[in-house]
Amino acid sequence: MNHSNNPSGTPELPRLVTEVPGPGSKAIFRQDQSLLAAGNSAGSLWSELAVVEGRGAMIRDADGNWLLDACAGTVVMNLGHGHPAVATALGEQARLLTHFYDFATEVRVRFVELLRSTLPERLDAFHLANSGSEAVEAALRTVRSATGRHEVIAFHNGYHGRTLGALSLTSGAGREGLGPFLPGVVHAVAPDPMETPHQSEARRVEACARHLDRVAGQVLAGPPAAVIIEPMQGAGGMIPVPAAFLESVRAFCDRTGALLMFDEILTGGGRTGRLWAYEHSGVVPDLLLLGKGIGGGFPLGIVAGPRHVMDAGPGAQPTHNSSTFGGNPLACASGFAALTALLEEGLVDNASRVGQHLINALGKRLAQRRNVADVRGLGLAIGVEMVRDRATRTPVSGDFIREVLRGLLRRGVVISSTGHVMRITPPLCLTIPQADYISHAVGSTLAELERD
Repeated sequence: MNHSNNPSGTPELPRLVTEVPGPGSKAIFRQDQSLLAAGNSAGSLWSELAVVEGRGAMIRDADGNWLLDACAGTVVMNLGHGHPAVATALGEQARLLTHFYDFATEVRVRFVELLRSTLPERLDAFHLANSGSEAVEAALRTVRSATGRHEVIAFHNGYHGRTLGALSLTSGAGREGLGPFLPGVVHAVAPDPMETPHQSEARRVEACARHLDRVAGQVLAGPPAAVIIEPMQGAGGMIPVPAAFLESVRAFCDRTGALLMFDEILTGGGRTGRLWAYEHSGVVPDLLLLGKGIGGGFPLGIVAGPRHVMDAGPGAQPTHNSSTFGGNPLACASGFAALTALLEEGLVDNASRVGQHLINALGKRLAQRRNVADVRGLGLAIGVEMVRDRATRTPVSGDFIREVLRGLLRRGVVISSTGHVMRITPPLCLTIPQADYISHAVGSTLAELERD
């Protein structure tokens, strides 16, 4: 990799000079919270950490502690922190032009042409937004406009964002008290090793494919506009969706005329050890949704699809799908630099190699931990399923999850996930020594909690 995993002056492993969080972090955290409305991430609230600087896979807090970033700023900093090409691109573009509505710019042309070169030929038209959630909303508008239908099928354990349409597609506790949601959205069952741990993958796939047909036949008012699924479910449990099930969903969409949408907002951009997660199965969607890591740390959301779909119906009329900031010059400059780095610096191959090493190390180290039911993942998208009882697969309590996060923090490792499946998603520049440090920190934290 051209971009050093250990930039000059930055330690490769945690270096702690105070307790974590230290007094500097706590003071900034208290001031920050006195100004912000409630509802920030539980990870930021539990950690009370104030971050000052980032280099590679390391971050420095307000007390001078260097910590190992095991979450990539919640699956955004795929390149690592402080990538020089991104910093240079943003600075140069800011000196030229920061914003002019959605008017054409050369930097947007360069970015989108590069992105198109990495995708199947049929995905040849693009909508640019400001975030993953906005990309989901744009995709909903697109499929309704193109098909003239309104119903959409999503899946249990799916996560698609927090705007109204995206939240309607999402399942789980994050919806509590926020309804009513978008009409016409129904949820089917995806293969879930947490629910059916003793069932073979083939049986899970067969049962879920039958359930999808039943939903379409018994719940929907007519053929759906679209089906949306994450090729690897992220917030819902770090569950790689079997290729056979994605193939069955593709066949369902072909039979019904529905458009197949893959949400790769979390898993795209090299995260799973392939540039795009759909490459693991070979199943090509009609619409591909991107965000998070694709912008190099700058907010960016993208919908890619065929021209005949993206330009169809009333949503394609002038101004009906415009965005004040979507596709702005800064986002495109950062996106171009980030995608170029992913293609040229060996980061995707590194994610595959180091990710498999970390999965194996965690699996071996946690094999005897009574609170761990499974270690799974693809590349550097890894989940550790934590349970009270392995036999029943009952999730651990919220208090236990909080203590895991804090125990890792004391050891110099930062995660952001606060579900019973611990998400480990470090920057793709992670080294083998850093992977081993994460594995040891997770193992010793869980061992300590087991003794307590």
